[in-house]
Amino acid sequence: MGAPRHKHKGQVTVSRIGNTPSKLQELDPPKPQIGSYFGAEVCVVDLNNDSTTDLLLVSAPTYMEPDREGKVFVCSFNQNLYFSFSGTVLEGMAGQRGRFGSSLASPADLNGDGFMDVLIGAPLEEDGQGSIYIFNGGPYQINPTYSQRIAGSSVQSGLRFFGISLSQFSLDQSRDKLREVAVGSMGAVLLLRSRPIMNLQTKVTYNPSKIPTSETDQSLRNTMKVCFTMSPYRHSITGLTANINYTIILDAKRQKYRAYFSPKNRFHNYEMNIGINKEICNSHTFEIDKILEDALNPLSNQLTFTFEGLPSATLQNIKPILLPGIKTTTEHNLDFEINCGDDNICIDDLRMDFNFSGSTNIEVGIMQEINVTVFVENRGENSYNTLFSLSYPFGLSYRRIISKQGRVECVSLDSEQKGSFGVTTCQISKPILKGNSQAVFHITYSINKESTFDQKVTFTATINSGNDQHSQTSELFKEKSIDVKYAIYIALIRHEDSTLHINFTAQKRDTEKTVKQILKVENDFRELSFKVFIRVPVMLGDKFIWSNKSIQIPGCVKQRDEQPVVTDFVEVIKKGRMVNCSVAVCAKFSCDKTLMKNERKLYNITGNVSSGWIEQTGLRAAVFQLVSSASLDYDKSKYVFFSSDSQQTAPSVQINTQVEVYEEVNLTKEIAGSVVGGLLVLALLTAALYKAGFFKSRYKQMLENAEQSPEAGPVTQ
Repeated sequence: MGAPRHKHKGQVTVSRIGNTPSKLQELDPPKPQIGSYFGAEVCVVDLNNDSTTDLLLVSAPTYMEPDREGKVFVCSFNQNLYFSFSGTVLEGMAGQRGRFGSSLASPADLNGDGFMDVLIGAPLEEDGQGSIYIFNGGPYQINPTYSQRIAGSSVQSGLRFFGISLSQFSLDQSRDKLREVAVGSMGAVLLLRSRPIMNLQTKVTYNPSKIPTSETDQSLRNTMKVCFTMSPYRHSITGLTANINYTIILDAKRQKYRAYFSPKNRFHNYEMNIGINKEICNSHTFEIDKILEDALNPLSNQLTFTFEGLPSATLQNIKPILLPGIKTTTEHNLDFEINCGDDNICIDDLRMDFNFSGSTNIEVGIMQEINVTVFVENRGENSYNTLFSLSYPFGLSYRRIISKQGRVECVSLDSEQKGSFGVTTCQISKPILKGNSQAVFHITYSINKESTFDQKVTFTATINSGNDQHSQTSELFKEKSIDVKYAIYIALIRHEDSTLHINFTAQKRDTEKTVKQILKVENDFRELSFKVFIRVPVMLGDKFIWSNKSIQIPGCVKQRDEQPVVTDFVEVIKKGRMVNCSVAVCAKFSCDKTLMKNERKLYNITGNVSSGWIEQTGLRAAVFQLVSSASLDYDKSKYVFFSSDSQQTAPSVQINTQVEVYEEVNLTKEIAGSVVGGLLVLALLTAALYKAGFFKSRYKQMLENAEQSPEAGPVTQ
């Protein structure tokens, strides 16, 4: 349920509905913004239609950015039955402020690829005419680039707020086996029908299949045969037709081209009509220069086509469309014959190997890159157009190549979804890798720290050439695996609310002081299950340190007490002023916990510390530390601790409380002595003043002053 006005930023509450409803989770905006209305619309998505929720979409239709308004955040459903932000954000077209995300729906698999798709409404786009967006689903996530934007103005003139609501289900109302969705606007509901998707296969052949390299005084003639086959994509609708308009460019990669249809013209256009499941072909003749500066690199002929579906009378004039993702521009090489001497047979002997340049693991979150070192050698006859390929897992991205020996040129295509592989393809000493020569080079891949790999990842290498035959001793295939470990960073910290200092008076026996020792555990990188071991000193000699003899830590299980390694604890304490598990019996606690990324956990050691154990040390005035300790344990076969030191050791922490013992001073005698001394000094001072006549002179002066006053009467005694 969405609460878009929660704290002015919005929130989504996930609850279990049943006889006893319960709140499972509260989702806050991953990118908070006041007034964004996060949670205005929510929509669950079952990507593979297996009746299990895969994603949760949460809209924030008034999320403001300089060039657009509205976002939809994609949350993934993890194994712990919780949603977490996947990092994917869906956005509309730049330059539009249309309340993108005002409506959400996942009604059907609209493009027929087997994964549910998503509709998102933006009813205020184009000055309130509105529009809707279609985002295609995949095996694990939604493609963040929309596949189609349908503006209300393109559907019907005069519409207002098109996309204000969307149907949550898709039915075949017209019974033509095509999906339909209903879209609401002000005062009208429109039914949009999907169009039949067509697959198109392209085939290009040459006659002759290779360009002869023998000397001739005339230009060489070749015929290029272009064929198209159209077939339904995940439907069985028949009777559909389309127009194909294509253009051929000969030797397209060269400015100075070696082939032409007519002098100084290497372009040719053609148009054809095509039906379902029928191969339609056309042949085009062209000429190749008789004098060639380059007779090794193939002619790379480019074919580009456009697809125009024609209206179908049986489907109310709906036009078929081409399957998205089909390449409309392809290259088709015409190779030269390979000259291999008198027997006209070149047999190369290619050997290939690779390693991970000394790395034994891929450490995700620590290593930014991994290097693959490749060795290629030809021990046979010349190898033409030698091609090395290396497949690598999703989560790695090609960065660069460094050649150590030989001439190597590489291109790479990274994988875009989990379960598939990227491929790096390298041309080795093109055009000819001569006999008894070799190439050595490094391929560098960057490691995405947010990726999730299997425990081992596999790299597969192949090598091939244009030679028709290879030696039986050739090594053309290699497969190697490397372990994967994930960086973790768990911080064990003494909490600031822990007790810093307590004190006891040596003369007062069996007194108690409250002590809190709090351990804070912080997980910064990724979801992690681990153990925390906490050791608390509980007995020194035969005296208990804590008044509660069976102290407990919430969330932890107490194990066997650990005995100290030192028996003469008095001397050790007097020297080191430390009470820890080396001198005291310690209670050991095991705490199993799973923390999500950026989650925190507190463990409390709370109780009253008594003074009885201090008395046996014989110390009547001292300051020392009462030390509890904590350490971390985790699956080291899967994780590696990220730290600044080279040892990458797991953390530990000490939780100290300073204990002070002092003697109380009796000040009664000092106070009494001070009072008596003060009185004696006062008496001596008074006697000295009397002997000096101080008091008599003052009295005589008062009498004289009284006699000199004429108005004064008799003095009455």
